[in-house]
Amino acid sequence: MKNLLNNYDIPGGQLAITYKGRLVYSRGFGLADESTKTAVCPDNIFRIAGLSKQITAITIMHLYEQGRLGLNDTIFGPNGILNDSIYQTILDPRVYGITVKHLLSHQGGWDKDISGDPMFNTYAIALAMSVPPPANIETIIQYILRKKMLDFAPGTSAGYSNFGYSILGRVIKKITNQNYETYVRDTILAPLGITDMHCGRSLLINKLPKEVHYYNDPNAPLVRSIFDTSIMVPYPFGGFNMETLESGGGWVASAQDLCKLMCAVDKFSSRPDILLPATINTMTLPIHWDFGNPYALGWYINTNTNNWWHDGLLTGTMAYQARRSTEINYALLVNSSYSSGQYTALSSLVGTIIPLITSWPVIDLFDSTIVCSLKNPINNISINPSIFTVYPNPSNGKFTVKAEGLQQTNCKLEISNLLGQEIYTAFFKGQQSTLDIDISGFPKGFYFVKVYDGMNIYTHKIITE
Repeated sequence: MKNLLNNYDIPGGQLAITYKGRLVYSRGFGLADESTKTAVCPDNIFRIAGLSKQITAITIMHLYEQGRLGLNDTIFGPNGILNDSIYQTILDPRVYGITVKHLLSHQGGWDKDISGDPMFNTYAIALAMSVPPPANIETIIQYILRKKMLDFAPGTSAGYSNFGYSILGRVIKKITNQNYETYVRDTILAPLGITDMHCGRSLLINKLPKEVHYYNDPNAPLVRSIFDTSIMVPYPFGGFNMETLESGGGWVASAQDLCKLMCAVDKFSSRPDILLPATINTMTLPIHWDFGNPYALGWYINTNTNNWWHDGLLTGTMAYQARRSTEINYALLVNSSYSSGQYTALSSLVGTIIPLITSWPVIDLFDSTIVCSLKNPINNISINPSIFTVYPNPSNGKFTVKAEGLQQTNCKLEISNLLGQEIYTAFFKGQQSTLDIDISGFPKGFYFVKVYDGMNIYTHKIITE
C-alpha cells in the first residue's frame, strides 16, 4: 500500500481484508487531507463510485427474494414499475421492453457515453426542461426518454451505464415508497451494523463527517460548476453531480464496511448472509461477456475461480472490491485517480500478495474496539477489549461502561444511534473508570458508545432489548 501511494502520487488510501468472515486487517494509509495533514483512519469514508452498483443490486435482489418485484418485470409503460405520468412521453418504443434484469446487467439499451455518467451535463438538462439547475434524477430520466433513442435493443448487447442503475434507484423508491438511501440504509445496512455509508454530496462545503478530500491532476484546470456556471471549481467538487449518481455511483463508505457488506452476501457459512443461496446464485450468474469479463447482476465473475469483483472510478477516487472463493474478501480505496497505471497496480495488489500468506490471524476486528489517533499518523485498531467494556450487553437500556488506561484526565462519552444521531453525552475524569448509563427511554436496538480521551477515540457497539 505504501508503494502504491508513493509510486502513483496518491495522497491517501485504505485497505480492509476479511478471512472466513473475520475482519483480519483494516488500516488507513497516507493523508485524508493534505492541507490539514490529517491521516487516513480505518473509519474514514471515500466515494466508492461503481461499487455503489453492488449496494443497489443487493437491495434489488432482496426485494426480489421478498416477491416485491420480478427480474423480468418491465420498467416503463402502463404495466411497468415506473408507470408514473412523468415517464409517459417516450421517443423510442423499444424502451417498453426494458426489464429489471436488463438494467442490473447493463443491457437496458444505453451506452456509457450518454446520460447519468459523471460528465453528463445536468445543468443543460435542467435548462432544457425549465427546472432549477442542476437537474435531479427524475428530470434526467424524463429528458432521456423524450429526447434520446436507445443505442441498442434491450437485451441484445451491453453498455456500461450509470444511468440504468439510476433508474433502479427509482424502482426501489417506487416499490418501497421510501427514499432510496433511507430504504437501503434501514433495511440492508443498519441490520448489519453499518452506520456510516451514505449517498455522497457534490460540493466541498457539503463533505460528510470523516469523508476524505479528493484530488485531481494538479495540472487540471478548474471547471464551471454544474450548480452555477459563473463559478469555477475543482472537477471533483462540482464538475459532476454526485446527487444524481446516487444508486449508480454515488455512495461513500469505508473499506471495512464494504467488507462487512460483502461478507453478508458471499455465500460462505462463516458469517450469516442476508440473501438466500439461490438468490445469490441468481445475482452472480454471468449474463454476458461484453465487458471483457463475464458480468452478472452488478458483479464481474471469474467463471474458472468463482471469484467476484467490481471496481469504481470517479475523478478524485478509485475503488476496488473482491470476493475470492478461498473465503477472502477485501476492499481498497484511494482518494485520487489521475496517474497512468494506477488502476492495474491497485486492482492487482492484494491478489498478488494473497498466495504468499501461509497463516491468518484468528482475531475479528469487526467485534473489536477501534482506536484511531487524532494526532499520530500511525493508525491502529485495538484488539484488546479490556480498555473499554460495556455490561450487560445486551441490556434493557441500563448498563455500565468501564474504561481503563485512558491517556488523559478529561474524557468524554457519547452514545449515538444507527443514524449517527447523538442521544447521550457525559464528561468524566480519566481516573473515574466506571459510569452507570440509562438510555432505557430510547427505542430498543443498536447503539454506539464512543469514549474520547483527548488523544484516541474508542468505539463499542451495544444492544438494548
